[in-house]
Amino acid sequence: MGVFTQTFDGTATQYPVAAFAAQGYAVLRPNPRGSSGYGMKFRYANYKDWGGGDFRDVMSGVDHVIALGIADKDRMGVMGWSYGGFMTSWIITQTDRFKAASVGAGVTNLISFTGTTDIPGFLPDYFKGEFWDDTETYKNHSAMFRVKGVTTPTLIQHGDRDERVPLSQGEELYNALKRQGCTTKMVVYPRTPHGIEEPRLLLDCMQRNLDWFNKYVKAENNSAATTR
Repeated sequence: MGVFTQTFDGTATQYPVAAFAAQGYAVLRPNPRGSSGYGMKFRYANYKDWGGGDFRDVMSGVDHVIALGIADKDRMGVMGWSYGGFMTSWIITQTDRFKAASVGAGVTNLISFTGTTDIPGFLPDYFKGEFWDDTETYKNHSAMFRVKGVTTPTLIQHGDRDERVPLSQGEELYNALKRQGCTTKMVVYPRTPHGIEEPRLLLDCMQRNLDWFNKYVKAENNSAATTR
């Protein structure tokens, strides 16, 4: 339900937008269906449809900034935390348009997530039923069941004490990418729940994201998409 707003972004976060901008990146922060701020119908528009309309919304935004001449279609990255981590893991299974990705505390397998999270009723509410009653829907909206053939260099960051999106979600994606020969790196932050709280660890997370995109995306013209 998170939403990006037009405001000064000086707070330290996992994805340092100001630092990216200072290094020449254009950063798109779309509000796809399911986010707040556009009324109830829009807010509920991703029910039983994670990775569907929300994915199309993000890509429409990407296409728009390309058409405006702001983004370089050959030099793009995608990053996101939590639901944004879900979206990022999903995006790399759907398209190879991005030169790099960063998945932060992302839901990657809707079935195993439901069985390990501290909010086991969360997805059954979103998908209007338990996974054992509608297994195919849960599978069809999980990156892990679409992960074959992914080639996007992917950084995975996760807290070792994350009870909301358990560490195993990141490990599933990491191992699947690694076993297929896809460039990937996983960083596990100690003492860390769903969000990074310790300043030094947050600084490390920010720097690793900058370094990752500089390595795989950086050029004279750069662009990145952030999902939430």
